[in-house]
Amino acid sequence: MKVTIKNRLNQIPALNDSLDEWNHEMQIGDILECNAFTSSQEYRSIKKRYPLGMGNIVIPLSYIWNDMFPKMKWTRGFYFFVSREHHRIYSHTEILGRICRAGFRIVSEKNKRGYLHIVAEKKSEPLEHNDSTESPLLKLYRVGKDGKLIKVYKFRTMYSYSQYLQDYVYERNKLNRSGKLKNDFRVNIWGKLFRSIWLDELPMLWNVLRGDMKWVGVRPLSQHFFSLYTPEMQKLRTRVKPGMLPPFYYEKEAPKGLDEIQASECRYVEAYLKHPFLTDWRYFWGTIYNILIKSKRSK
Repeated sequence: MKVTIKNRLNQIPALNDSLDEWNHEMQIGDILECNAFTSSQEYRSIKKRYPLGMGNIVIPLSYIWNDMFPKMKWTRGFYFFVSREHHRIYSHTEILGRICRAGFRIVSEKNKRGYLHIVAEKKSEPLEHNDSTESPLLKLYRVGKDGKLIKVYKFRTMYSYSQYLQDYVYERNKLNRSGKLKNDFRVNIWGKLFRSIWLDELPMLWNVLRGDMKWVGVRPLSQHFFSLYTPEMQKLRTRVKPGMLPPFYYEKEAPKGLDEIQASECRYVEAYLKHPFLTDWRYFWGTIYNILIKSKRSK
């Protein structure tokens, strides 16, 4: 069965509720077809409508009103009272993320007549969502010691609903040579800057103080990334707490690809299990030297 939504998703109030209702009316494998007007398409339209560079002034105002106001709890009520939620503007990432959160898998997406045309397949029931705000601080579930999920704190560097697109981005782009998602469109402009200077990971200090993490150790991985590791490496890396400074920065040559990253982590964990304090001491100062003197960065 195929369900076609005639109205653009921007015109549908309480979009998450509507997506959930469509999901409940469909069977696994059924197709959802819909259209949306993304923020990038909106900004291009603004530039055409406003001459003499006025569009560069209108675009930030549009972003504040259409994107930030409906997501901040002390402005959300005012926004919905004025707009009646009849023309929300969503980023490309948020549109796809909302659809995936509702239990769909993106089959295809393409620009069609000035809109984003999306075809999705029902794969599960809708997932719970508790991150509808634009709070700069995120709590993300990561695999910790003994395989237990821990809440890791980070500054937001991605568009809203990005967490539901990790599988989709991986299937589409795979990993780059440093083991991260290639061409990850979910990262916003500020996020690229924050990541280049590790500002996004600063809140992890709270995890270190709480005892969930330590200064040096393997990265706390999402369940998706953890599933990409070999069973042997999954078992080995969950014997120790994750850390803020991963073995990647200690190596003389940066690991290239997931296999080399696993080998790097394996060397660290095996050394740590034999000599915990000395290993972390050596890795900590070696990492500081590589970062400050050799300007090593994560690509």
